[in-house]
This record gives sequence, structure tokens and C-alpha cells, in this order.
Amino acid sequence: MPGSNNLLSVLLSASLFLVTPLLTHAQQPARDTLPPPKVQQLSEISIIQQKALVERKTDRLIYNVTSSVGAAGANGLEVMARVPGLRVTDNLIAIAGKGAVKVMVNGRIIPLAGEDLQRYLKSMSAGEIARVEVITNPSAAYDADGNAGLINIVTRRDRNQGFSGEIQAGGKLSDYGFKKLYGVSNYGTMSAGGNFSYNTPKWSLYGNLNYEHGRFLEGFGIDLQYPNRFWSQTDTGNYKIRNLNLVLGTDYKISNRTTIGFNYSGARTAYIGDDHVNNPVFNTSSMLDSLLRTFATYQPVAWSTGLNLHLVTKLDSSGKQFSVDADYFNYYRTDKSDFISQRYDGKGEAITNGTTKYFDTNKQAINIYTLKADLQWPTAFANYAFGAKLSFINNYSNVFYYRNLQGEMEYDKSLSNEYDYTENTQAVYATAAKEAGKWKLNAGLRMEATQTKGVSHVQDNTMNNNYVKLFPSFSADWNYHNDNHLAFTFGKRINRPVFWDLNPYKSLTTAYSYLEGNPYLQPEYNSNFELSHHWQQRFTAAAFLNITNNGFNRITVATPDNNTVYTTPVNFLKIYRYGLSASATLQPLPWLESINQVSGYHTDARSALPNIPDINGMSVYLATNNNIALNKDKTLMAALNFWCQFPEVDHNGKSNTYYNMDLGLKAVCLQNRMSIALNGADLFRSSASIVRSTVNNIPQTFTHFQVNRHIRLSVSYKLGHSTRKREVRGTGNEEERKRT
Repeated sequence: MPGSNNLLSVLLSASLFLVTPLLTHAQQPARDTLPPPKVQQLSEISIIQQKALVERKTDRLIYNVTSSVGAAGANGLEVMARVPGLRVTDNLIAIAGKGAVKVMVNGRIIPLAGEDLQRYLKSMSAGEIARVEVITNPSAAYDADGNAGLINIVTRRDRNQGFSGEIQAGGKLSDYGFKKLYGVSNYGTMSAGGNFSYNTPKWSLYGNLNYEHGRFLEGFGIDLQYPNRFWSQTDTGNYKIRNLNLVLGTDYKISNRTTIGFNYSGARTAYIGDDHVNNPVFNTSSMLDSLLRTFATYQPVAWSTGLNLHLVTKLDSSGKQFSVDADYFNYYRTDKSDFISQRYDGKGEAITNGTTKYFDTNKQAINIYTLKADLQWPTAFANYAFGAKLSFINNYSNVFYYRNLQGEMEYDKSLSNEYDYTENTQAVYATAAKEAGKWKLNAGLRMEATQTKGVSHVQDNTMNNNYVKLFPSFSADWNYHNDNHLAFTFGKRINRPVFWDLNPYKSLTTAYSYLEGNPYLQPEYNSNFELSHHWQQRFTAAAFLNITNNGFNRITVATPDNNTVYTTPVNFLKIYRYGLSASATLQPLPWLESINQVSGYHTDARSALPNIPDINGMSVYLATNNNIALNKDKTLMAALNFWCQFPEVDHNGKSNTYYNMDLGLKAVCLQNRMSIALNGADLFRSSASIVRSTVNNIPQTFTHFQVNRHIRLSVSYKLGHSTRKREVRGTGNEEERKRT
């Protein structure tokens, strides 16, 4: 890798320049040390000083949502976008500089991906989220899925005796330039919801309910530079949203050692609207040669249901514990579309016989059953853990296309598809953790055996797969002096394709462009290494290396002598990414809490396909999150958050520089029970990326039409006790629920 030594020298110098003053400061009396929480008794209401916005541990970063000004009133996806170091871009949630992650809620991996996952997270409210954990090196006890690690969303749960809860309401106005688009000027959403807990010595009841109603725009653009023409496509979706999310659960304490519980989670997400596609083609003189316009209506509605039954029993007083989880998850999504494309000549006049009309219906039905058992077995030598998991996945999906011939529907078998997919996985793991003097060691090994079968009924194809893989994990932490830690972590992980990518369906965007699945797509494998230095929970410097084998990505394929353009996922990449990072959590003044991060890294993406060239380059990511107290009691707070992603290699392409700035204001009143927040997000409307790549010697540009700039006003009110002890329990199907 040419230039690697120079790059590492530059990055190392920059990292030392940033971190050395901080470590020097660490040897002096630290006036900005974060104090422990204090409790002050006022009448019958206990007020707890809020937690630090960010807590850092060797294997994870914890973002306390209840301490965030900017997250107040946000939905779950917007909360993720405010976590330092997390990037939420077009249908992707990733750790800056390290790659995509899987998302869990209370330890359960959500088996959704892309827009389905993002829409599910939008149905959640910040009011039901206690914290977000960014787990960069999951142990072998976790499922092996996830490139750069796992994100765990921990919901709020009050363990105090009696009743407590919170209600929230808010409104968001999106800014698309404050002009009428598609006949609409009131793009925005209204949301309302609440949560409750009721506890007795034996019983615990809890629940969350959230509803969102509004409309928004989303879309993308693709430009292709052919040798003799320039092909351009913009696709803008205009949608009404109706999201409902419900969680109900109960735990019963059979004895002092044994608890059983049941949890239900359900969501309904509806995005009803239409797509507007504009596809001009220009000649070498930049004159319009032809134009294709497409209008399509969509009515996607999805229902998800999750059921969990669990038992936890303490075997003795030494910490030995056995737990078992039985889970069921169902995801059912339907859609139907009317589709019309019209071709025009260079003068803008409609071409005779240039009209194409389709009608299609599609659905996806996923059933996931899992059974998971875990045993914790501490001894005088080390703390051991053992576990096993069985997972059974059934996925049925179809898409049926009909040509609309002057009002008569003619079935089109060449575009239609009916697909059955099954995936069974058996996993076992063992871990050992030991403390010896100043050392903390943790080692584990997970084995996963997977059998898959995909059947395309229309195409009469069957694809089988059977593989067994080992996933080791290791961490070592050395507290060598005054809470200065050196840590080394290693983990191997797998990234399985989402179900839609395995389905050999075709989804039309115009009469000449479409998306297509790939039933031969294989998982990719990731090896992650990191050497880091930590002082307290406030300063961190790290060097990291991530290696991806058999990497896949969606590529857009076009040929100079054919107007047809299609996008499909393919395994073709081996990626090396290495770099340095530094972070600091500071409180230099009593009224300022500042979390800062910088990462510099080099990416080398090597292609196995002759029509896609290798690409490499370096990048830098910067972020700062600041909470500012505007009065002594900290009942009036402001927030200023900013991040910037400089150009980076993104699979087989390279992005531009894009950045984001948020401002927020939050007031607490009525004895700390009511909160009122006003937030402005993406103030410069600059958080969407542009990615440039080359396929078949044809340069192409992919533009995300993300417009995240908005103003949000939210109000929340606490019921019952104001002192909260939150505790949650995960479930057993955390791996599979990401991949829908």
C-alpha cells in the first residue's frame, strides 16, 4: 500500500499533538473532573443530577439520551444520528471510519435493514430510550453478525415501587427551502406518546406507546457519463407517514432467586405516497437528446410483532446464574404500485408508442423462532459463561407485475418472482474473564453452523448453502498507573446479506432501469483489531485495523450500447482500513460539557471484478457535542453539535465532504417534571453525501437527497416518581431481526 508509512506518520503526529496535552493535563489536579451524581431531597421528590452525556468503556461508548438536549423530542433514528461517532446516512447506520453496525433494542437484534430499519427506528421516540450503547468489540456471548460491532438501544424502565411514567408530544417542520413541492408546503410531523411502569415486590408492569403522523420527501440521483452521452436520473419520493409503536411487558418474581417474564413489542409503519422520476439524456454537445419521465404510486404498510418469554434463576449466592429465552418475531409487509413511464424527444414532445404502464403487488412475510440459553459460572480462578442458541427463519416474498394494456392487465412473468427462503443456525459459545492485579482479560469463542435454502418458484431455481464458522474474541486491559489503561481488542464477525438482497426479484424505477436481488450473494467476514489508551472515562487514543473479506456492495451496471441500467449486490471486495483516533470528554467550565472526537484513517478497497477498479485514499472525521448550562441550577440548557466527514473511500466509490450542525435549547420546570425543548437540525442542509465511482469504464455519481434540516418543538411531563432506576432485559432473537 503505497504511502502507508507517510500516512501513518502524519496520523500519529496529529494524534499525539491532540492527545499529549490532554494526558499532561491529566497529571495535574483536574478542575474539570465530572462529579458523581448527587441526590438532594426536596419534600417528597428526589432530584438526581443528570448523568454525563457520554460514558466511555474499553469495549463500548454509552450515550445517555436523557442527558441530551439535542435528542429531546426526536425519534429513534434521529437519536442515533446524535451519538458521537455514529453516522446515519442513506439507509445506513455506521461507526465513522469503521463501517456498518447491526442494531439491537434491549439486546435483541432488529432483523430489518435499509429503509425498513430506519422506518422502524423512526416509529420509536426519544422519550422511551434511556441510552444508546455503541459496542465496538462484542464478546462471543453476542451473535457474530455486524461488521464494526453492535448498537444496543436500551429503553426506559423504572424499578421503583409504585407507578411512574412520562408523556411526550412534539411537532417537527422540515425545511425543503420553504417552498411548495408537489402541491404541498406543510412537510413535517406530529408525534405523541408515553411510557409507564408499575412495580410491586412481586410484579413489574411496563409499557411504551408512540404515534407519528406527517409527511416528508426522500430520494436519490444517479448520473452516468457514457462516451457519447450523459445519462441522468433523479428519483424523489413524496410520502405520508403513519407510525405506531407499542411495547408491553411484565415480570413476576417467583422467589428470591427466580424471575419469569413476558414481553410484547409491535409496530405498524405506513409510508403512502408517490415517486417522481426524471431521466434526461444529453448528447456530447450538452443538448437534450431524449427524456423519460416516470410516476409511480406506492402504498407500503408493514406490521411487526415480537414476543419474548424468559426465565432467570440464580443458582447460588456466588453469582452462578442460568437464563433461557424463547422468542418469536413476525414481519409482514405489503405494497402495491401503479407505474407509468413516458418517453419524450429532444424537443420535449411525447414519442408515439413511448408509454409504458405497469401495475404490481408485492409482499414479504418473515417468521423467526429462536431459543437461547446462557449460563454464568464464576469461580475463584475466572468468571466463565457458556451458552447455546437455535434460530429458525422462514421468509416468503413475492412481486407480481402486470402490463397495463389500455386498461387490461397482462401478467409479466419475466419481471415477476415468488421466493421462499429458509435459514437455520445453531450456535454455541464459551467465554472466560479474569482479573489479575492490574490486568483484566476476556477471551471467547463462538461457533455458528448455518444452513440456507432459497427457492425461486417463477424462475425455477434453488440455491443451497451450508457452512460452519468460528468467531473468536479477545480483550486485554492493563491499568498500569493512576487509572491509565492500555487495552487491546480483537474480534471476528460476519455480515449476512439482508433477505431482500438474496431475492432474485426486479423492482422497476423506470421502463429502462431497475433493482435486482442476487440469490448467490454470500456473507462477508470482518476482522477488527484495536490498541487503545484510556485515562479515566474521558481521554482515549487508539490505533485500529479492520479487514473485510468477500465484501459485497450494490453496484449500478450500465453498458455504452444499451440504455438499460440495473443495480444489484455483488461479492467482489477486499477492504483494508487502518488509522488513528482520539477522543476527549471535557468539562473545562462548570457550565460546559464537551465531547470531542477525531479519526484519521486510510482505506484500500481491492476489487475482484475486472470492470470495477481498485480504489484507495485517506479520510478524516471530526465531531464535537456540547451541552451548555445557561443558569446555575442547569434547568435551562443549550446544545451545539457539529460533525464533518471529509472525502472517504466508500466500498468501490469515493464520497465528497459533508457535514452537519445542530442547535438546541431545553428548559426544565415544575419541580423537574416538565421539559420543553426547541431544536434545529442540519442547519446548513449539508449532511447528505455524494459518491463517485466507475463501473465498466463509465463514471457514475450517486447523490443522496437527504434533507434533514428541520425545527422541532417538544414537551414532556413526568408522572409518579421522578427518581428512576432503569433496568432492561434482552431477548434471544437479537441477531436475526436486523436482516429483513
